[in-house]
Amino acid sequence: MAQVRPAPAQGRLIDRLSSPLRVLVACVVFGAWATAPRAEPTLSLADAARLAIERDGVLQQLSAEAAGMRERAIAEGQLMDPRLRFGAVNVPTNSFSLTAEDMTMVEIGVTQEFPSGRTRELSRKRMTQVATASEASASDRRRVVQREVRRVWVELAYLAAARELLASQESWVEQMRNAARARYASGEGKQLEVLQAGLDVAMLHEQQLDLDKDETMQRAKLVRWLGEEDAARAGPFKLPARAEVAPLPELEGRLAQHPAQLDYERRIEAARTAVDLARQSNKPGWMLDLGYGIRGGQMDGKDRPDMLTAMVSMDLPLFRSNRQDREIAAARAEEQGLHEMHADHQREMRAMLDEAYGVVRRIGDLEHFYETDLLPLADQSVQAALLAYRNNRAMVDEVVAARRTALETNMKHLRLSADRAQAQYEVDYLVGEQP
Repeated sequence: MAQVRPAPAQGRLIDRLSSPLRVLVACVVFGAWATAPRAEPTLSLADAARLAIERDGVLQQLSAEAAGMRERAIAEGQLMDPRLRFGAVNVPTNSFSLTAEDMTMVEIGVTQEFPSGRTRELSRKRMTQVATASEASASDRRRVVQREVRRVWVELAYLAAARELLASQESWVEQMRNAARARYASGEGKQLEVLQAGLDVAMLHEQQLDLDKDETMQRAKLVRWLGEEDAARAGPFKLPARAEVAPLPELEGRLAQHPAQLDYERRIEAARTAVDLARQSNKPGWMLDLGYGIRGGQMDGKDRPDMLTAMVSMDLPLFRSNRQDREIAAARAEEQGLHEMHADHQREMRAMLDEAYGVVRRIGDLEHFYETDLLPLADQSVQAALLAYRNNRAMVDEVVAARRTALETNMKHLRLSADRAQAQYEVDYLVGEQP
């Protein structure tokens, strides 16, 4: 660490102080340097997406639900808690004596239920599958949050680039306005030229106001994901460079691994397990009941023996048409419905990928055409109109029209770059990041 050296005058003053005071002054100087405010570091797009994912309430809810379902799956696989019985049996109502009658006794017992067939195993399996589906839904939410933050970032990057482009035109249009006024004052120009130059300045200011309004909206969206403090230090905003896109068949193969697809697959598996679980209701459940009766008093001069009771109870699923069979049919219908929804969702995501992929390719080609042909041509048109105006071979409206065309061409190019980035982020959401 570089040493902090006092100014020469301060050094002479410190040298005159005693050692303890010198130490104290040095500590104060160092503390002031260490606690001096420093510029806040910028927040990159990657950090912004990470913070948004960490703070997203929906994602936290889905993760908590998945964790809760996994805990519940363990509970579903356990036997029900046994029941304890305690009481008096065959107590005479005329005396309420526990020793007067032979059949009177105090009984304590335990009852344990055993569900039918593989109910516990299948219940645990089904709940685990539902938990896995929730985890896939949480992964999908992560992609959604990342995509939305990137979309806002791209819009802010577009607005920043457009604002910079307009700012570069301010001095130019003011010069044209002053030149038109000077020509009109000298009698060489027309009043219409002054009006057109003023309208060009007004149009530029209107465009800046539109950008201010759009930026306010996009900043509000960024605050929704990051909070005010982190949104304020986000940036710098830059449009991403154009990149090559993998072939469509390769992307379609990766589409099957999308978390939303895995969510449907796990839910279908859980529904299939629910059908097997419903079939277990055709098998009888049973219950074991153990009891020990304590008898007091004597019989024929001897202590009466205690009594042991053991019983087994069993379900009798004899009338299944309106209960067990209906439950199986309902479970099958739910599974079939999920299959139909999954197929429809696959078609929807395939269409989304085709659309986003086509937009990326078409806009990329058009963006390249702007860069190689239209932008240089627009700049040349402005230079030619300006040269003709200076040589009194063109009016100011021709220069203004050429400049407006060049500005619109540059703005369209920026919009194309932003739209291409938005479509690329949609592709990344559907198929994952490029390996």
